[in-house]
Amino acid sequence: MKRLLAVLVVLAACAPPPPPPAEQLDAKLAWLPLASEEELRSPDGDLLLPLPEGWTLLPPSRDLAEGTIGLALNPDLTMSVVIQRIFPTEALAAALDTRDIRALARVCFERRLQRTGNTIRLTSNFGAIGRDSLRMGTYEFVEQSTDTATVRRTRVAVVPTASSNVYEVALSPIMLSLDRIPDERRLDSAFRFMLQILRVP
Repeated sequence: MKRLLAVLVVLAACAPPPPPPAEQLDAKLAWLPLASEEELRSPDGDLLLPLPEGWTLLPPSRDLAEGTIGLALNPDLTMSVVIQRIFPTEALAAALDTRDIRALARVCFERRLQRTGNTIRLTSNFGAIGRDSLRMGTYEFVEQSTDTATVRRTRVAVVPTASSNVYEVALSPIMLSLDRIPDERRLDSAFRFMLQILRVP
């Protein structure tokens, strides 16, 4: 019995620490009124993002990345939100099987890194956000640039659905000129708001 207890103690000491708990998002916090009809909806109907009033939903374009469901811009053209479906891969399936939302976010970032030819840099840890029964992975990145005045930090939420689909909701600043650089706190607020109003039936 003592030998068994000693083995269990050794195994417990060797086990990796449990991941930190997911940050809880207050789904009842209101920020902007929602438009009555504008929304981004996945073809399978398993993800829906109502748009704040004044945001513009752009028509589909062939120039957008594969899997892009929609793109919307805010009224003063300082930020955009893009929703993309992440197509299945072995790595994605393995992350879904483990139910590790941070690992899922890591897989999605590595996919983005490869797709962009290593022109982006991770600027955050892989996080987890909980809201009601929904759990989302998060990460942030910037585009590599020699011009430090135009660094753009994109915030990304990785959202798995009950249909086994995985989506990325990415909010990026738009810099039309150096005198119209978006405020980082406002971008953070807008990103959290998008995650609060996101619907995953």
